[in-house]
Amino acid sequence: MIEKSFCEKFIKKYSTAVRVAVALDLMRRYNMSQFQAAKLVNLPQPLLHYVLHKKRRIRGLEEILSDADALEKIKKFSDKVAQGGRVDMCEICMSLRSLGVFRNSRHRPKTIDGYKN
Repeated sequence: MIEKSFCEKFIKKYSTAVRVAVALDLMRRYNMSQFQAAKLVNLPQPLLHYVLHKKRRIRGLEEILSDADALEKIKKFSDKVAQGGRVDMCEICMSLRSLGVFRNSRHRPKTIDGYKN
C-alpha cells in the first residue's frame, strides 16, 4: 500500500484555508477589496464573500486562525504578498509545520468577524 505524503494531505486539507487566511489578513491590514486579495492569493472572489458572510466554512481555517503563532506567520506571508513578492506553498507548509499547527486540531475556533471589510 502506498500512503499519501504529508504534502498531499496538506494540499487537500489546508491549502485553501491558508490562502483564505492570507486573503483575510490582506483585506484587514491593507484595506484590500475582496477582488484584490483573492487575485493575489489565487482564489475565486466569491469564495471570500461566502466565507465572510458565513455561507461557507473552510476546513482547517479555524485551526489556523486560532493559533497565535500561525497568525504571525500568516501576517509575514501576507506582508510579502502585499509587497509584490511570491510565496511558495511549500514555504508556507514548512513554516506552519515547524510550529506544530497541523498536529493538534483541538484548538478553540476563532471567529473571523474581525476580518470583515
